Amino acid sequence: MLTVSKYCRLLCLGLILPFVPVKAEWKEFKLLKSYVKTSDIGKGRELVKKCLADTLISRDPKLYSLARSLEVKANDAENMKLYLHQKYDTTGFFNSVCSIFEYTLKEEGIVCSTHSKQAEKTRKRNRAFLKRYYPNLYRGGVFFIKNKQWASADKLFSMYIDIARSDYFKGEKQMLDSRLPRAAFWSMASCFESKNFKDVFKYQSLAEADSANFDYALQYETMAYEGLRDTANYVKSLRRGLGESSFSDFFFSRLADFLSNTRKYQEAYQLNDSLMALKPDNKLYLFAQVAVLFNLKQYDKCISMAERLLSVDSEDIQTCYYIGLCWYNKGVSYESTLSPNPTSTEYKKRMEEVRTMYKTAMPYLERYKDAYPNDKSKWQIPLYKIYFSLNMVDKLNNLEK
Repeated sequence: MLTVSKYCRLLCLGLILPFVPVKAEWKEFKLLKSYVKTSDIGKGRELVKKCLADTLISRDPKLYSLARSLEVKANDAENMKLYLHQKYDTTGFFNSVCSIFEYTLKEEGIVCSTHSKQAEKTRKRNRAFLKRYYPNLYRGGVFFIKNKQWASADKLFSMYIDIARSDYFKGEKQMLDSRLPRAAFWSMASCFESKNFKDVFKYQSLAEADSANFDYALQYETMAYEGLRDTANYVKSLRRGLGESSFSDFFFSRLADFLSNTRKYQEAYQLNDSLMALKPDNKLYLFAQVAVLFNLKQYDKCISMAERLLSVDSEDIQTCYYIGLCWYNKGVSYESTLSPNPTSTEYKKRMEEVRTMYKTAMPYLERYKDAYPNDKSKWQIPLYKIYFSLNMVDKLNNLEK
């Protein structure tokens, strides 16, 4: 026999669930009804928040019915201001739309799980009710995108997509599907901008179906992988974008940088070479190959490639820097192989060759110095060495100022 004391112990252990008076009227509901009737939205929302925190009251579907009625009142009030050309709260208007859906679906979920006989009737009623608010989920998302309220935008677009993907508006799929790819793209953009990189991919295939924004979708995916530090998928996404996107420069430049930073110079060389075969005068591909050849210390080939690039764009200062540095490194490397012997005719001949290399490097490095005077880490040491070796006292003094 179950004694009162034993029942009490079981209740404390959570083995017997306390009775929840679902059909009874909570005193909070009476107060909430009055707030709905008087359109006291602020106090009503505070009370709803309090009720939601109560584990017993929050299981009563009537709470969500009343909360929805409160949000409908709030939405209607802003709608009326708009109709009367009065100042209205656009953010509040669209947030109330989101709340209307949340409370309606929550109420329906409880009813359907506890009162199966009422499930279809409730859903039919709610479907007709929500249908008129559904387009405002999309409009609200666009509004929040324009105002850079990324989390709010994603919330509305996600709800817009999830409802359409369900059977909620069964029989009207054709009407709903038309904006889904764009909604998915904006959700992706919102997640990226709010640094919620993981959720960038939640509607990936649908977002890529937005043909007008396909290239941007691939960019967001790539940068999200980078944000997640998922190197394997980052590189895979770069290669995909290079092959499929019309914004190939975005993907190429990042892939080239990745290969360079990871010292995969041969792989980078092959990539550049294959692309230059398709576009021989593409400045980005040419410059990337110049950088790769320099890193491979193939200075003669680097100089040749750089001169090829200058024939396309004679004002490219960065390319001038590579030519100057190649000639400088050739001179330093060659000089390091010589054994000093001032009386030797052969030594003097070799040193003259070194000085010729320095002389050749000088105008290119000076051009870079003039363009980037504050970038001393790149030009100061090479020019100092060149001026000293060529005995250019005046230039050396000016450099030391």
